[in-house]
Amino acid sequence: MSHTLRSMASVTGLAIALLSPAAAVKAVDSHACARVVGAAERLACYDHAFPPPPEVHEETARRARQAFGMAPAQARVVAPGRAAAQAEPDRIEDRVAAVDYSSGGRRRISLENGQSWDVVDTTSSGPVRQGDQVVVRKGLLGAFLLTTPAGVSLRVRRMR
Repeated sequence: MSHTLRSMASVTGLAIALLSPAAAVKAVDSHACARVVGAAERLACYDHAFPPPPEVHEETARRARQAFGMAPAQARVVAPGRAAAQAEPDRIEDRVAAVDYSSGGRRRISLENGQSWDVVDTTSSGPVRQGDQVVVRKGLLGAFLLTTPAGVSLRVRRMR
């Protein structure tokens, strides 16, 4: 066999070895992140080593806004491997799509983004009308507050 044929055979053999699943597993196992035990920490390690493109960060932020205020059992994983402060916003701003007074004696405020919030504190009142721009923000101990255009804060719970 000529020297050129032997070189081509060596290169072909190397390419096959590198493309084989066993070689791929060995390459992944040799990365420092592969030895990180916790799933979230391991993903954060890989994200640091191989930063995701901007579209991934934009989609993560969109999903976090969509999940804002949902109970943990209802919420989907928004950004595994990222700190909660990085993934979830502290507040959202949106326009009121509808106000319904027939939901079990409570006011239900539906926003244009599709979220529905029930006013859970019946002792506080504040006018909220369709078309109003409102802010929903995190309060203390897992509570959420909806602030009306008049500056009145109402304690609310995310329903949808």
